[in-house]
Amino acid sequence: MITETDRDALRGLMPELLNVRCGISDLRRSFRCPSPSHDDRDPSAHYYENDNTVHCFGCGKTWDVFSLIAELDGIDGFAEQARAVADAVGYRLSDDDEPRRPRQRPRRKPKPLFDKPREAGGANCAEACGNAFGQIYCVENDIGRRYLRWRGLDDGDAAAFGLGFTRDPREIMPEFRVYEPKAFGFITIPFWNRDFSTANYCMVRTVCRPGDARNKEWRPCGLASPLWCEWLLSVAAEQVYVTEGLIDAMALAKITGGDTVALGGVANARRFSQVLYATPPELRPKKITVAMDEDDEGHRTRDRICHDLDVLKVPHAVMPPYPNGAKDADEYLMAMRGKEWDFEQRDPSITTGYKLWYTRWR
Repeated sequence: MITETDRDALRGLMPELLNVRCGISDLRRSFRCPSPSHDDRDPSAHYYENDNTVHCFGCGKTWDVFSLIAELDGIDGFAEQARAVADAVGYRLSDDDEPRRPRQRPRRKPKPLFDKPREAGGANCAEACGNAFGQIYCVENDIGRRYLRWRGLDDGDAAAFGLGFTRDPREIMPEFRVYEPKAFGFITIPFWNRDFSTANYCMVRTVCRPGDARNKEWRPCGLASPLWCEWLLSVAAEQVYVTEGLIDAMALAKITGGDTVALGGVANARRFSQVLYATPPELRPKKITVAMDEDDEGHRTRDRICHDLDVLKVPHAVMPPYPNGAKDADEYLMAMRGKEWDFEQRDPSITTGYKLWYTRWR
């Protein structure tokens, strides 16, 4: 006989049943539908702790532990379903003649606040990136320097960040799979280590006429992406800025003169928190200023990073909106003509039509 006590206790064991029978252990976010009849390619199932149920927004079904075991094993009848759940999770049912022994849930191993960051990058491409730096100063590759000047970055910035130019990104890393038939070439943006001795990752930026690029940035295929200047998160820096894009990080470093890390895309916000969590507290930055793009996606990423920094107890601030409605640091840099920077206008590029601005300190 299944007692009311057993019924209530089994209902509360939905997390254990999902773990044992479906391999689903992380219930903090959406997971795949547990129904074997639903080919769930866009996980949208949720666990509701208040009533110990699972609802899949893909197929529209809702289960408690009894209906879920019925869905998994085709079991009819409540008593049989209850016994199947008890067997699956190791629960001992009460007997009519024996007093029920209180059962303790198996202790779960506490999960870390953040997962360990994936091993990122590939083989050292420092030599190829150094060659690309030299190539940007060849006469036939002046289009690369013109592009950087259009973005407000001059020769000093190219040297400071080790930028370069290439016609074929595979010369930098063989993992690149780039198709840009209208590109004049690509700016190389290496991910250098602290002393510029190695670079195990590189992104390239398409240089072409406005509107001709299929993708403005390309990454090597099959490699997890690190953060740009990721090492700054583990050297006890006084203050570190974090931006969304790599060009934005260079522009902000130029404006503020500070240390800047770039996510390289909003998807890497998770890695940002993982790297900080894996870093001993005494080596983390003393303060982090979050400077995402001024758009909806940038605001969501900013809020997520600030939440994680609260959890990690890392002091932080948010960059106030840029003046004159600038979306990011690079737009703001170009809006500063004649103020903190001297800008010397040159003739537009015959090839691209870009207006060129050479920048220099006052």
